[in-house]
Amino acid sequence: MSQDFDFVIPLYRMRWNTRAVLEGITFHYSPRAIHIITPEPGVRSLKERLREWQIAPTDVHGEETFFQRSRLTKERICAELDLAGSLYTPGWFYQQLLKLGAAEGIDDLSAWYMVWDSDLLPVNTWELIRPNQETIQHTFALLQHNQWGNAQIVSTWERWIRSILKVEPLTDVKGTFIPHHMWFNQSHLETFKQQLKDYFQSEDDWTLLMMRSAVEFGTFSEYWSYSSWVAANAPEDVAFHPYDRYGATTERFFDDGTGLFSIGLRHYLNLEADAENFSPPYEKVMAFIQSEYGSELPSSLSFESSPRHLKKNEATMHIEERRSRWNPRYTGNVV
Repeated sequence: MSQDFDFVIPLYRMRWNTRAVLEGITFHYSPRAIHIITPEPGVRSLKERLREWQIAPTDVHGEETFFQRSRLTKERICAELDLAGSLYTPGWFYQQLLKLGAAEGIDDLSAWYMVWDSDLLPVNTWELIRPNQETIQHTFALLQHNQWGNAQIVSTWERWIRSILKVEPLTDVKGTFIPHHMWFNQSHLETFKQQLKDYFQSEDDWTLLMMRSAVEFGTFSEYWSYSSWVAANAPEDVAFHPYDRYGATTERFFDDGTGLFSIGLRHYLNLEADAENFSPPYEKVMAFIQSEYGSELPSSLSFESSPRHLKKNEATMHIEERRSRWNPRYTGNVV
């Protein structure tokens, strides 16, 4: 596979699964470089740990001043928000801007770059690049079913796309376009941001306008809005694997290092439950997964770190959470 593309990973905090995710990405995709964007207090310690891991060349960027070319700090950008009563935090919105604006804080970023959520572990995974006649297609996998989740939030995302971008939201028979990873093309992002300015009739920086849109609509979705924009303006640049191919086996569950998966992994590795610096390599995590699943491997696993996933209303819980054998509320029998 070609190695002329980069990965971009916003990372709120280094966690027990960070090493496995980065090594898994390197093993399956061999990117030219991995760029991690994380809060400044964690930059130094993360850089020290990276030296021990078997990963592609990796750079770490502080998020507080990531948009330094526009002279806008995280504090200034988030000051646009007024989220009284919102389910979301300023950091949740800011992380989406880091994905959309990665090229503004990373020198020489590849024209097409892959954004990958930091908790998504590739297992029995999919191709990201495939030949298409005389060119190549940049592909992603639909990993989330569209019949579960919070319908009210989805409706708001749809309204945002129709109102601001003036295009129809991209839809699929089974999957959503919230796949926890996404190809971004810098040229398409430029037109996306110009449309944002056209909507607000403002020449203010697009990061400020995105935050103002969150105030106006309550929320937005970076993955869905971007893919809808490209589908409407350059449909040949949207290529994906259907939900039944890889989404049907992915699992999503809470595990901050104390969950069922971690407990089982520590037992498999003969480690104490309270082992310090627990950061197993991808090779050992995969050996554990293979011992648990046999030949029926999941395409990927998502390790959610927020305790709210343990308290989710059943009506808004995704099928990928319900069917997981690592969700303490279910036993994997949901189909």
